[in-house]
This record gives sequence, C-alpha cells and structure tokens, in this order.
Amino acid sequence: MSDAEILYLLPTAAAAVVLDDWRADGLLAQLGGHDECDQGQVDRVLQEFLRTLVRSAWERGWTPADVVQHARRRLEPRMEPLLLAVVASEHRAYQEIDPRWLDQLIDVGIEAPYAELQLTAWATAQRLGRYLALHTALTVAGFLQSLPGLARLFPLPGTPVRARAAGSAVPNDKMLARIRALLAKAEATDFPDEAEALSGKAQELMAKFSLDQALVDADPGLDLPDDSGARRIWVETPYVSAKAQLVGAVASANRCRTVSMEQLAVVTIVGEELDLQLTELLSTSLLVQANRAMLAAGKHIGQRGESRTRSFRQSFLMAYAQRIGERLQATTEATQAAVPALDADRLLPVLARREEQVDALFIKLFPDTVTRRTRITNGAGWAAGLTAADQAQLQARPQVRR
Repeated sequence: MSDAEILYLLPTAAAAVVLDDWRADGLLAQLGGHDECDQGQVDRVLQEFLRTLVRSAWERGWTPADVVQHARRRLEPRMEPLLLAVVASEHRAYQEIDPRWLDQLIDVGIEAPYAELQLTAWATAQRLGRYLALHTALTVAGFLQSLPGLARLFPLPGTPVRARAAGSAVPNDKMLARIRALLAKAEATDFPDEAEALSGKAQELMAKFSLDQALVDADPGLDLPDDSGARRIWVETPYVSAKAQLVGAVASANRCRTVSMEQLAVVTIVGEELDLQLTELLSTSLLVQANRAMLAAGKHIGQRGESRTRSFRQSFLMAYAQRIGERLQATTEATQAAVPALDADRLLPVLARREEQVDALFIKLFPDTVTRRTRITNGAGWAAGLTAADQAQLQARPQVRR
C-alpha cells in the first residue's frame, strides 16, 4: 500500500467521524486495516495530514488562539492536548514568527522548542488504545478541515518580521497593572454599584493612557506610525449578539470598531494597538460582570406562566450594553475635554489621523460588512438591564497632567 492510498482516505474519514456519518465505522475499519499492516506508515501520513490542515487554517485567517478557543466549543476536552501537539509540531518549520503570534502560542500553553508530533507516543502518554487514538486524530482533523475563512489579522508564521515602527505605542506595564487590578476588583465584588464604579475608573485611566500616548506621537519630530491592528474576542454562548454589542460599546468608547460573526460567537476589534489592548481588557471584564448581573436578575415568567427567561436575558444584556456604552463614552469625552488647550491643538490631528488608519484597515479586512438592527422582545428585561447599568457610579473626574 502507498502513502497516497492512506492520504486519499483521511479527509473523507475525518469528515465522517466529525459528522457522526454512518460511513464512519467502515472508514475507520479501513484505516485500521492499513494500520495493522504498517502502524508507522499510518502515523507518518496522519501526522503530516494534521500539520497540513493546521497550515491551511493559518492561511484561511485563523490564529492559534482562535483555533483553541473554537475547539473548546466544538471538541471534547480530552482532544485539546492532541490539537496543541499538532500546532506545536507545525511551528517547527518556521524561522520567523510575528511577536503577537508568539504571544498567542504562549497563552495557549505552547512554547519553544516545539516538539515533533509522535502520534503513538502521544497516545501512550494519554493511555489511549489504538482505535481511540485514531478516532481522536480523525476528529481533530475533521474539526480543522471544516474551519471557515476569517480575516487575516497577523502575518503568517514564516513571514519575515518587520521592525516595530519608531514612535509606536509601547505598553506601560505599571499603568496596565493598575487597570487590571481595578477590573479584578470589579469582577470580585458582589456589589454591582461598586463593580461599575471600578470599571468606570478603569475606563478613565484607559482614556488618559491612550491620550497621553497620542500626545507623545504628536511630537513634530516623529512621523505618526500606522499602529492599527485587530484582535478577536470569543464570547460565550448564548446571547452572542447582545454580548457582541457590549464589546462594541467598549470598543466605540476607545476609538475602535467591531465586526461580529454570530455563528462562530466571535467579535473582531479593529483599532490602534494600544486602544485594542485596553478595549480587550475592559470588554473581557465587563462580559463577566454583565453575565453576573444578568444571573442575579433571575428568571422571568410571563403572565400566563410561560418561561420568558431567554428573551428577558437577551433584552437585559442589550440594555446593559447600551447604557454602559453611553457611560464609558461620557468618561472618554470628559477625559479628552480635560486636556489643556495647547495640548488639545496637537492632539486632534493625531486622533483624526489614527481614525483614518483604523477605518482604512477595517475596510481592508471587512469590505462587505452589513449593519444589522436588533429588536427588543422583552420590555422587563430591557428595564432591568438599564437599572443594572444605572447603578454604576461612574463619577470620573478626569485630569490629564503634562
């Protein structure tokens, strides 16, 4: 038998296993027949097949964090170690990798040196029999080959890494630590008004931090670099559209734009790199807080005793997103209004130029976006969401010192 015969079988077998197709058992048995003849050959072909699928995912716009986040929604937890092993093995081929890509690898638990994938050794370490090992490998393969296309956010691994532009925003670790500490306290407290006040203070610091960097970039001796980029936030189901609106509200208050893919439960944020980082921090925290406030509001029963909890919670989150967005926007505007007049004259051209850069990247990544209106189906949920957001005491007194 040849490698080509085995490779011809794998895509169909992988798709059948993932779909639980009636052909799956027969195809697995056929692969098992090859395996009995030469296990090493099956391992070699299957390992290369998996690496090829990973590379194909990168070429279709996926990143390591995207693949892992989506897999956690589609695959059983026991399959994640194999997925990570395949991703790690695939990266052995690259000499250069974008730093943001490397950060994602580290975040999902993959660090250099990247180990070669050895399917039999992996199965032994996981105490899996041969049939279950092949079934798991085909399931992971079926998952990878079914991934749809996404907008490419980073250069592909292996692409020469460009030096960071002079004047690009460099995160201030001390300021980021303060913001993270405020958001951690907001997530930990059982009092909604305290949580919202802490989040409001975090937004105030974020706005000041971003404006301070913009003033640095306004130095006449520096060319304003194009530091625009994009990140994806994977939100938990259900109520994806409402949660996406919350991320969008945070993004808007921080000069970013968003696109939501509800089928995948993912929101892409486009903005200047520092604003992206800050938006991701606050969005992630507010999603936790909003979910807690929603659960605290309880269930909802209609006048005839029917459950209306789903529509109540959807409307609750949409109202929460709108009101929180208004308050965050007010904080941002107040912080900018506090900039001294001389600095404001230097600041406005920088902000305008950044907006142009972000808009240009947004159009490049998403040339065919469609704006969709949402409909409120539960007035009680809407009112409860507004009330929860209104409990916030976002009395920020912004001050920008130079």
